[in-house]
Amino acid sequence: MTKTVTITDEMPDTWVASVVAAIERRGWTVEDAHESAITVELGAREAAVLDAEPGSVLLIGWTERYGLDWGLSADGATVTEAQPMTTDADPETVAAAVDRLMLAGRPDARLLQHAMPAAPPSMACTCERVHPCGGIVPDSQCPDHSMRSPQMWWHWEGPACTLR
Repeated sequence: MTKTVTITDEMPDTWVASVVAAIERRGWTVEDAHESAITVELGAREAAVLDAEPGSVLLIGWTERYGLDWGLSADGATVTEAQPMTTDADPETVAAAVDRLMLAGRPDARLLQHAMPAAPPSMACTCERVHPCGGIVPDSQCPDHSMRSPQMWWHWEGPACTLR
């Protein structure tokens, strides 16, 4: 059973403006921003990364359950599954979490070793996309990267992975 969570009106205007500016400096389009929520447009790639329904937006706001959180929203006001974004409310930290979320499907900056295929994965690839660098965690069942693995090199998430 999925519980719908309503975003509450608790974000200070000056903080919202700073977060919006930081998100936009990274190249994302903010559709709306106010004390209740910040809505960020999802392009086709970001919608696929987040497994979003057509017409959904990324919604950033506060809930009683998590504090600063994110979710996918069809109406720009409610999310079906609010998830924690970051424990640090610094606007640049929030914007970096949005970057990771839009490009890798998760807002946290955990360290993870991953492969960089020499050629881009095909549409049939079933490997987990782990970072904006295009890195993958090879799936043993993947038609592209299982037994007949293309040339790959490995690196750790972090400075080797540049965000856009």
